[in-house]
Amino acid sequence: MKHEMFVIKDIEKAQNFSTTTVALITSSSDDRINVMSAEWTIRSSIEPFMITIFIGYERGSYEMIKKSGEFGLSYCSERQGELAHIAGNYSIRDTDKFSTGKFRVFSSSMIKPPLIENAICAFECRVESEFRVGDHAAFNGIVLEGYYSDGEKPLVFHGGKFHHIGETIKH
Repeated sequence: MKHEMFVIKDIEKAQNFSTTTVALITSSSDDRINVMSAEWTIRSSIEPFMITIFIGYERGSYEMIKKSGEFGLSYCSERQGELAHIAGNYSIRDTDKFSTGKFRVFSSSMIKPPLIENAICAFECRVESEFRVGDHAAFNGIVLEGYYSDGEKPLVFHGGKFHHIGETIKH
């Protein structure tokens, strides 16, 4: 079958054309807290409300979530690109990302890790299950509590870069 609308055939480059909302995943274990940026998160159930996050096995956050059985998820607002950059480019193994002073947090009510202030929405999650998806672990989390900031716009990731979204399309 010929695809008239697609001009280039390249699976490696084509995968960069999906668009995702940037999230900050918080975790805590052994009196340490961590934050990592993640673009691979998805609402996976309505009842019960569940969110699934995907984390590489080599990441420090993987071990912390595996051990604690919980995580925080804060979807970035368009003003939080610097936070997403810091959280995604430094490892807990050599950097305490919270010591940068850039991350403003608030205490969770049902889990130990904090949540990130000024996100478009944030969720407290308890791990229900874990399974392998290729080279990543998928943690299914039951949402215990949720917060939102009305009027914020999301930070999205597309083509290897952070972007703002435009105006709402009128019908």
